[in-house]
Amino acid sequence: MLKKLPKLPFNRSFIVGSSSPTKLWLLCAGITVYSPLKHWGAGPGKKVGILAIGGLGHIAIKIAKAMGAEVIVFTTSPDKVSDAKRLGADEAVLSFDQDAMTAYVNKLHFIIDTVSAKHDVNVFLNLLRHDGTVVLVGLPPQPLEIGAFNVVMGRKSFAGSTIGGIAETQEMLDFCFEHNIVADSEIINIQDINTAFDRLERGDVKNRFVIDMASL
Repeated sequence: MLKKLPKLPFNRSFIVGSSSPTKLWLLCAGITVYSPLKHWGAGPGKKVGILAIGGLGHIAIKIAKAMGAEVIVFTTSPDKVSDAKRLGADEAVLSFDQDAMTAYVNKLHFIIDTVSAKHDVNVFLNLLRHDGTVVLVGLPPQPLEIGAFNVVMGRKSFAGSTIGGIAETQEMLDFCFEHNIVADSEIINIQDINTAFDRLERGDVKNRFVIDMASL
């Protein structure tokens, strides 16, 4: 028996139109970050960290802020500090700035980790309050090492999350429609794909490229 699929709000002009790719990405990145934000209770009174501002991170900022949480973004790129503020972050911290990082030790309720490369998660476990959690939604290709004392002290957790079910995906779409949340994307012609790869290697991309297949 076929399960009922999420209903896109076509009749509300949320999905239709030239900006459709910015909304259809919610079915991937949107639910990937919405599910853990909801599960770990993002909302008023909660300090939520978002690690990295990319395809997942930028939507996580928007959704966490719309849920009412105080949002602190951690990035290695000085160029993305202003981007984080534009997206709704309350604070943006350069993760290589030791003084700035120290200010958040034992302060955050949980952190959404969107990094898909090998990185030191122990640095961010130290920013958690008692019973806090770092939730990995990125997919690093190598194993990540976790120091025992970084989870034992303060009863902290390192967890993971992928996507949500059909009902939760519908809930996410309705939430994003209500708060006018879409993904930031740059639409390119297929003839520019090599240039896009070069820009991707340089980090010169506003979160996502979308290929316009009409240019084929």
